[in-house]
Amino acid sequence: MKKGILAILCAGMIVLSGCYGSYGAFHWFHKLVGTIGNKWAKSLVHFIATPAYGLCFAVDWLFINAVEFWTGSNPFAAGDSYYEQDAEGNSVAAVKNEDGSLSLQFTSAKGEVSNFTLQRDENVVRALDANGELVSQFALDE
Repeated sequence: MKKGILAILCAGMIVLSGCYGSYGAFHWFHKLVGTIGNKWAKSLVHFIATPAYGLCFAVDWLFINAVEFWTGSNPFAAGDSYYEQDAEGNSVAAVKNEDGSLSLQFTSAKGEVSNFTLQRDENVVRALDANGELVSQFALDE
């Protein structure tokens, strides 16, 4: 009986964690600790919170990465943002939406603003304009 339960648990771990994910819970907790301003307090909290890091890692490994693998979206990634500006003054800002799509805002050096949404289905990425009209699509090779 014990060997059967152990075999099921091992098989479940392989099935549920057989993918490499972004470890969103672990990184979320690490960023949270990183918001502490004082370096001594941050170091102390980091040391004391070691079990919490392990728990976040385990939750990611056993559950969240499997959800990300099967759905294509990490539940912790919604709201993640990105911003970059080039030497000419053009900038792009992006925010990940809860449905897994990505909202982009491109601002040219002249101040012209364009809004896009990127959606991914299987091996295709689609760019939609602010009205939801297809602007472009790209097939991903695997």
